[in-house]
Amino acid sequence: MVEALKKIDKKVLIIVGIIILLPILIIVFLAIIQACGNSKITPEKYEERMIEAAQNYFEDTVGLPSKEGETREVELSTLVGREYIKSTGDLIGDNTCLGSVTVRRNGSTVSENKGGYLNYIANLECKDYKTNTLINNLMEDLTTTGSGLYQLNNYYVYKGDEVNNYVKFFDKNYRIMNIDENGIVKLIKAESESLDRYWDNKYNIDVNDIYGKNIYADSAILKYLMDDYNNVKVISNTAKEHIVSKDVCIDSRDLNNGTIGDYSCSTKLENQVISLIDVTDYAKASLDMDCNSIYSKSCRNYNYLKDLNLMSWTLNAVSNNTYQVYYLSNGIIRSQEASKYHNYNLVIYIDGTEKIVSGDGTFEAPYVIK
Repeated sequence: MVEALKKIDKKVLIIVGIIILLPILIIVFLAIIQACGNSKITPEKYEERMIEAAQNYFEDTVGLPSKEGETREVELSTLVGREYIKSTGDLIGDNTCLGSVTVRRNGSTVSENKGGYLNYIANLECKDYKTNTLINNLMEDLTTTGSGLYQLNNYYVYKGDEVNNYVKFFDKNYRIMNIDENGIVKLIKAESESLDRYWDNKYNIDVNDIYGKNIYADSAILKYLMDDYNNVKVISNTAKEHIVSKDVCIDSRDLNNGTIGDYSCSTKLENQVISLIDVTDYAKASLDMDCNSIYSKSCRNYNYLKDLNLMSWTLNAVSNNTYQVYYLSNGIIRSQEASKYHNYNLVIYIDGTEKIVSGDGTFEAPYVIK
């Protein structure tokens, strides 16, 4: 009898144990399943996956852009529908997101680049997240008084001496000068290149001397600029992926006509990936009411560009002769023989839709683009 009771007690204990442990095991199992199902990623990480998906999509379908400045775009819905990426609902936990990926071919007009570079830009907008782009941040600085970003017809121009237009572009410091009608942002390097160089040193028959010729498209300074562009220590190959080409105005200027004017242009050099500052850019950056001519000394007042370099070449030639060009001398625009030696600050162009990873445009916290 006792032995029988013992056997019954063991069975009861086993049954009770199962009753107690089974719910616990079920809860643990469900928690594991839920944890696996909730292995979400951040929107920033999802943007990276969007680019990877777009790379595969373009290669499998429409192909990559082949010409300079050519773009391809694919909607996020297409990438999800064709199973190149899981939905934002699955990976982020938000099924309201819309987005796209654009790829652009840059630098293909420069033979040393062997076909150029591809720049992928993801754009994602969800309920609680939106891709942080450069141009969206810049528009927050729009003003009509004091230092800041001004709208001048179809352009946006930084004016004044206290402007938050600093950019850290692949470990190099730049300042934003303006944004054109196509959303292309013009940057000037904050530090000048270390070597003094002549603008041009050709023999000029008009003066019977080695004064140089002031034809920018055939100048020594343009060759130096291209050398800088192809020097990975000056501009890395990763940075080149983000530099867009732009038609650059190379109008010469009359010594007797200092009209600042607008951004209209009669002579352009097409598909340039690098250039120099234009005298118009310099004058327009001043807030001084007396800066009504590119030759006015007042243009150095309330002008952040006056601190770029003590002596710096511009890309503009003098139209009155064949040997003089303009340069900045302690913040004042002057003219001189092209054969003289000065420093210069590189000018490059990037798309305003580039993503910002940090910064607010101040000197202490520049916009960071990677």
